[in-house]
Amino acid sequence: MTRKTKIGLALGSGGARGLAHAGVLAALEEAGLRPDLIAGTSMGAIVGAVYAERPDSIRAWERLSAFACDPDFLATWEPYIAKGSGDEENGGRLHGMLDSLKKKLIAIKTATRPSLVEAEALRRPLAATLRSRSFEELEIPFAAVAVDLLSGERIVFREGNLLDGVYASSAIPAVFPPLQTGGRLICDGGAPFRVPVETCREMGADFVIAVDIPAFKNEKAEFKTGIDLILRSDTIARLRLNRFVMARADLVIEPAVGSFHWADFRAADSCREAGYAAAQMMIPALRKAIAERESPLSRIKRWFGRGNRSGRVDQ
Repeated sequence: MTRKTKIGLALGSGGARGLAHAGVLAALEEAGLRPDLIAGTSMGAIVGAVYAERPDSIRAWERLSAFACDPDFLATWEPYIAKGSGDEENGGRLHGMLDSLKKKLIAIKTATRPSLVEAEALRRPLAATLRSRSFEELEIPFAAVAVDLLSGERIVFREGNLLDGVYASSAIPAVFPPLQTGGRLICDGGAPFRVPVETCREMGADFVIAVDIPAFKNEKAEFKTGIDLILRSDTIARLRLNRFVMARADLVIEPAVGSFHWADFRAADSCREAGYAAAQMMIPALRKAIAERESPLSRIKRWFGRGNRSGRVDQ
């Protein structure tokens, strides 16, 4: 009954915006609230794995910055980023035409092949960033969350090959090939398992901090095609599901990165700063929540309440 509260950190997906997780980790580290375990999905898995290897926010950011700035990796996302507006130099109209052509090319490639690029476009920079070969070598217990395209099941990597687990969790469908293993097709779990709160609970967390990366704010949403409408409908469904997941976390941190494009890794420093600022704002509330949880009365209530939970960790 005198045990310390075990803090679990659930790092959500979000593409380049997910680099805000690095700022959150820096703020928690400064406050002396380093997580006892980490679960991550997609970019959350990449950031989480790097930090779990060596719990040092400065060293982790050095490696993540190098990862985000890798020329081949940046080239993968270049077609997704809108370049121009009518106010830009060299003619915003020309930039708009080029963007339209790029999007059409992406659509054609997506319709005629299983992925836009080879697996090495992601595996190579990941291998250069991760020093450990297996999950067992990490200093902090860590899980990478993905989804099996065949069964729809959540896949949690907690042991074995670290590169495979992180790759599978961050392999965006149609962009990178899924990981094929054990009769499964495993890829980025960001759609159904966007923020792995449940996984943190299963790993033994008493208190779960969820870092929820907001969606890109498009002020001028246009629905020119049926695909646009389908994607919008899918986004709404995922956001509603995410609300139920977030309700299970003990504390939610939402970095203000909605103005950045999910594929714009050139905004890495700005995303990290936004994550740091968001986490700093929540530190007082976090300290209070943990103190209340560790009060004698709260411990007694949980102790007697466990018998009715079939061994599950209570919230």
